[in-house]
This record gives sequence, structure tokens and C-alpha cells, in this order.
Amino acid sequence: MPEKVKFEISSWTVVKILLVIVAAAMIYIVRDVVALLFIVLVLVATFSPIIKSWQKYLSRIPAIIALFTLLIAVAAGVVYIIFPPLVNEFAQLAISVPSYISETNFDSLRQYAPEIRNGLQSLSSNIGSITTNVYSFTAGVFGAVFSLLMIIVLTFYMLVEESDIKKQVSAFFSEQDREKGIGVINKIAAKVGSWFRGQMLLGLVIFVIDYVGLLIFGVPYALILALLAGLLEIIPTVGPFISGTIAVLFALTISPWKALFVAIFYMAVQLLENNFLVPKIMQKAIGISPVVIIISVIVGAKLLGVIGAILSIPIAASISVIIIEWPTISKMFSKE
Repeated sequence: MPEKVKFEISSWTVVKILLVIVAAAMIYIVRDVVALLFIVLVLVATFSPIIKSWQKYLSRIPAIIALFTLLIAVAAGVVYIIFPPLVNEFAQLAISVPSYISETNFDSLRQYAPEIRNGLQSLSSNIGSITTNVYSFTAGVFGAVFSLLMIIVLTFYMLVEESDIKKQVSAFFSEQDREKGIGVINKIAAKVGSWFRGQMLLGLVIFVIDYVGLLIFGVPYALILALLAGLLEIIPTVGPFISGTIAVLFALTISPWKALFVAIFYMAVQLLENNFLVPKIMQKAIGISPVVIIISVIVGAKLLGVIGAILSIPIAASISVIIIEWPTISKMFSKE
């Protein structure tokens, strides 16, 4: 008769499992706040090395004020240059979308992509609903502005108090493990900060290239399409495909040949990005498999929409560091 295998689980292990489940549930309930805090942490990790380099010439607080002043000045300059034509293009687009839908030969496309027509028709109806539902739109704008102000204030505060915050975090580790624990945190911050700085530069380069190319091809609303391409660069693999598909659809309203040329142009930009720009700009970035990135983006989008899709990449980068450093981490937390 085979011996029965007996498993023993201590009560403390059961308590720890329950605590993890409760903590995960609480994080999910307040996931919007957690997402906002994670954005702040990404920004702190992005700007912290810049502040440290500027501290050679300025003390910390003046360096932080100088950085925020520079960022505000750059943002104001971009708004001054881009915002007026962008608003004009959006206004024309809102008026023209229904006519684009009716003029485009969807019958020839239906056999290949039946979702395209429904998607554009839904887009036009949504634009109409946004313009009529002023209250909801205004509430959304105020919510976005409030979140943006909170992010700016929290980022400024955490940059000022960074050393004190690290000291408070180090208190969670034992004295002999304190240096190792802070080392792991610094590695996560370095990888996330390096990713975001690279993404900002990459997005800017793609915006300029696409804008010039779309102007040459005479595609309508080139500024909107190029700006969309630059912003969607933050979502690897999926973002460029979405922006390229939208640009091809707009080119299709002019002629099939122009749509073909735009598709070839976007594929050429993607090849340039994958073989030159990404290795040069993102050589210190996350280094995660594209399959893992796509899965992370899908999961993030399912949980938090667009914000979740964006944050999924730095979260995946953080998890990759934790996996690499797991032997060190497990030794720290396995001590009684």
C-alpha cells in the first residue's frame, strides 16, 4: 500500500497568503491612484539623474526648480507653435469625418477588414456625442487637469525629498541587507528612467520624420497623424501599427496609390526605427522580449485602458529586474 503524502502548512504561511490576496484586492480597487503614483515614480526615476548631474553646479532645490522651469518653457513653446494649427486640424477633422466615411470605398475593403468601416463610423458618432455632451466633456477635462497638477506637485516633492524617502524605504530592510535592498530599487529606477527618457527622444524623432513624410505625400491632417505616431511610440509594436493604419486610411480618401505609398513609407520608418533608432536611442532600455511586451500591453489595457497599456512597459521592466535579482531578494526576505 503506497504511503500517504502529508503536506503541512503553518498558520503563519496561511496568514501571509491571505495578506497578499487582500493587498492585491485593495490595490485593484484603488488602481487609478496606484497608476497615478506609478507615473510619478517613473518621472522621478527619469529626472533624478539629470538633477544629480546639475547638482555639480547648483544645490538640489535650485536644480529642481531650473529643470521644472525648463520643462514648462519647452511645453509652452510647443503649445505656442503646434497648438493653434492642431486645434484647427481637429476642428476640420470633426467636420470632415462623416464625409470621409461616405466617400471612402468600403465595399472594396469589406472583404479584407470589415471592422474598419464600423470603427470609423463609431469614431464619427463619438465625436458628435462629445460635442453635444458638454458636461461630461468638461468634467473629463477638469479631471485630467487635476491629475496632471497632482503628478507635477508629487513629482516635485519626491525629487526634493528623494534622499529622505530612500532612508524611510531602507528602514524596511535589516541593517545587513539595507545596501542590497536599496541597490535593487536603484536598478529598477535606472531601468525605468532610462526607458522613459529613450521613449521621449524616440517619440520626438518619429514625430518629425512622419510629419515631414506626410507633408511630402500631401496627406490631410499631417500634424495630427504625426503627433499621434509620436505619442503611440510609447507602446512598442502595437503603437506604430495603429498610427500607420490610421494614416493609410486617411491617404485612402485621396487615392489607393497614395495609401500604398504611405503604407510603404510607414514600413520604411519602422525598419529604420527597429534597425537604427531603437539600438542607438534605447540601448540602455528594458531589453524584454517583444512577446512579453505585447502580452503586458494587452493585460495593462484590459485593466486600465490606455494608461494601463503605457504603464505596462515600465512595470514589465521592473518585474524583469526583480526576476534577475530574485536570489538576492529571496535571501533578504527569507531570514526570520
